[in-house]
Amino acid sequence: PPHLSVQVGEDAFFTRYDSLGALNLIVGANPALYSLKLMHYCFMELDKYDNYLDDVVLEYDQVDPRQILETAWEQVNKDAREENIIGSSTALLCVLRHDQLRICNIGDCGIMIIRDGEPVFRNEEQQHSFNFPYQLGTVKGDTPNDAQLFTVKVQEGDIVILASDGIFDNIFDEDILELVNKQIELQHDVQKISHALLLKASQTAEDSRSASTPFQERAVQEGFYYQGGKVDDMTVLVAAIKTLEDSPDRR
Repeated sequence: PPHLSVQVGEDAFFTRYDSLGALNLIVGANPALYSLKLMHYCFMELDKYDNYLDDVVLEYDQVDPRQILETAWEQVNKDAREENIIGSSTALLCVLRHDQLRICNIGDCGIMIIRDGEPVFRNEEQQHSFNFPYQLGTVKGDTPNDAQLFTVKVQEGDIVILASDGIFDNIFDEDILELVNKQIELQHDVQKISHALLLKASQTAEDSRSASTPFQERAVQEGFYYQGGKVDDMTVLVAAIKTLEDSPDRR
């Protein structure tokens, strides 16, 4: 059956008018299906809040991204048992309600919020040890209860960047900021911003002579020799906060 999420290598993501989600698959048998299904079920759970025939619509303002992730995780693990799927992945989910962006993160996906050309929020990776991120999976380990939770006040015009580690491992935050601001000066839309970030990260990942990358710096700090960018699946979602014209009470 068709899924409400999109697969990028072994990454997966979904987008809605009020929410974004992305994950990076770590290991598994038929692993891409595990990541695709996890984002699919997150989308389905969020969709219930727009269905006026579903009682959950009465709790629209109380939506909890961790509960969304937990319900989706339980459902994908049920499917995994029935379909013999083995997998684990990181996940980051954010949901907008009025002027609040509610964020749930487990693992090493990243989110940055930019306002008037300056960063106002950036999460930290959740790692058990170097290159061993927190992750949800079919075997006993981390759970949504281990996730980071944030609530960030946002304003119209804020730019939200949500990406898998393939982006943040290859581009320093200050370079992301510089690139985004340049794109905004050129009056480029969020799609062109995401393309520019993806191009930059891809070029860096393929350059083994790159002078310095975030992944390389962390590797050296842990005592490993590493040179250049890190080849990986890459997902980057860019959104702008704005008021929906057909729904004055929601953002």
